[in-house]
Amino acid sequence: MSLNGKNKTIYKMNNSNQKFLAICLLLLFLTLIATCDNEESENVYVNLNEIFTLKFGECVTVKPDNFDIGYCEVISDSRCPTNLMCFWEGVAEIKVWICEPGQAANLIKLPIYGYVALEDTMKHVTVDTLGYRFSLLQLDPYPYEHEERDYSEYEATIFISNIN
Repeated sequence: MSLNGKNKTIYKMNNSNQKFLAICLLLLFLTLIATCDNEESENVYVNLNEIFTLKFGECVTVKPDNFDIGYCEVISDSRCPTNLMCFWEGVAEIKVWICEPGQAANLIKLPIYGYVALEDTMKHVTVDTLGYRFSLLQLDPYPYEHEERDYSEYEATIFISNIN
């Protein structure tokens, strides 16, 4: 294809690439569903209306409703480092999966603004979905200037309640 005399290659997926992509997506989906059907003895339990902390890759079962929640990704972290003065406080966002018994997993994003501490209850952002209210109360470690970040070391402090 030529645009203004320049060659541009357009990539089209052939059938084998499409099949491979479909198989990968199917395996990912089945893995998420299998995670929802963990044996009772392997689960860690927390209660609804209770603050709890998840490390990257961990999941817990929330009682009494018996749904699972897992922390799977730090999408971004642009919070202003503690040793700098910033024009904007920034925001961090994580992705968690929620799996109700017998259902497929749902992915949700939980944000938190910079300079928001656990006790700053009026500054926490809530996400209402699936009949619950989710809040990311704290995300550690908090950024520090010139510090490399390994998102797999982050811990998320979360609060979940019913929407009433």
